[in-house]
Amino acid sequence: MAENETDRNELCDPDIDEVAAPAYRMSRGRVALLAVLAILPVVLTALVQPFLPDSVPLHYGASGPDRWGSKGELFVAAGIIAVIAFVLVSIYAVVERQRETGREDWLVVDGPVTSMFCVFSICLAIIDCLDAAYVFAAFQLGGFSMPENMGSLIGGIVCLVVALSLLSPALYMLITGKGLSLVNFHPGTSDLEKRTGADKQQARAIGGLLLFLTVIVLVELLVTVK
Repeated sequence: MAENETDRNELCDPDIDEVAAPAYRMSRGRVALLAVLAILPVVLTALVQPFLPDSVPLHYGASGPDRWGSKGELFVAAGIIAVIAFVLVSIYAVVERQRETGREDWLVVDGPVTSMFCVFSICLAIIDCLDAAYVFAAFQLGGFSMPENMGSLIGGIVCLVVALSLLSPALYMLITGKGLSLVNFHPGTSDLEKRTGADKQQARAIGGLLLFLTVIVLVELLVTVK
């Protein structure tokens, strides 16, 4: 009799079958922003088509443009860039969806996964800037002249971006002794590591390594500029 009453109470209890709301919600706005950055090269190429000359530079060598063609061929480069960018967006959306649905046993939630949006946004923004420079160079027949050593200019920009991306986490880790999750899949800090200070030692060691790599990239930047 008591068991029947208990079963009846469990069936009537609304909290029994209530599904807990997921602790993480995927940001559709972030996915949309990445998608906009991904399609931007194609949109930019389409917008400038009416203003471009019929023949534009399509490839650059060490001494400047070495292949010319129809302005419509600019869509080839823009399309390739857009495909690569949408692959990155798809990866981000899949990872975020896995986190939202709780199927994240193959992810380190408090590791680099949490910074994927920043990394992908920066990568797509750099790609868009390079494509904009590529399209902008097509106007040189109208009087605009690109720098003679275009390869060195692009190489210098890439080295500078890499140096800054290394310098920021290097200084943060050296000064604070934190940030292990920024550079590896460190799942967390154990109590033993906290008591012995091993986590801070590891962070500062990695920060020193990143600073050393930054110096190497800056030296390469100086060589490229010269």
